[in-house]
Amino acid sequence: MRREPDEASVRAQLKGEIRHRRLITRKALPEESREARSAAIVERVLGLPEWEASSTVLAFVSMRREVQTGALVEAAWDAGKTVATTRMNATFDDLELRRWDRETALEESGMMFLQPAADAPAVADEDVDLIVVPALAVDERGHRIGYGKGFYDRLLPRMERALRVAVIFDFERIVEVPNLPGDAPVDVVVTDARVFRTDAR
Repeated sequence: MRREPDEASVRAQLKGEIRHRRLITRKALPEESREARSAAIVERVLGLPEWEASSTVLAFVSMRREVQTGALVEAAWDAGKTVATTRMNATFDDLELRRWDRETALEESGMMFLQPAADAPAVADEDVDLIVVPALAVDERGHRIGYGKGFYDRLLPRMERALRVAVIFDFERIVEVPNLPGDAPVDVVVTDARVFRTDAR
């Protein structure tokens, strides 16, 4: 007799299907639209009171088809904030935090994103005030779909006091993410059209 898949397996499969569709949609987004939408997202993040109050922010180095965070990072530097970003650890199963300055050399991580070189200074988890979180889709509860490796689901709980801000294109909002145990939701979602706060924590 064939066994029915359990709920966790069904949810994981659904997440995979949504991830695949979102990647295709991003690939079809014209560059000028991506740049304009990213600029609007940056302006909305800069308008958050928690951004203004933050001293140390964690931002991701954008891949080509992601929300472009370069202008946000520049604004942080201009404001005198400490900027951190992620670096793969030696065993490629977790992320470390490293300082990201204008003069920081970035190199290929082996996981399709750029990262600081190994000699970049470490940043302590407890020093981070605000985290800019990548996502392919987010719902209004703050649950997100990433790239499927679980790196941010393991990273976010390490910085319990930091505000978690997911940045997505507005068409990537969905009604409900099929979340799983261990998924780490975000506190704020910023799109090119709106900002909404979740009651995730």
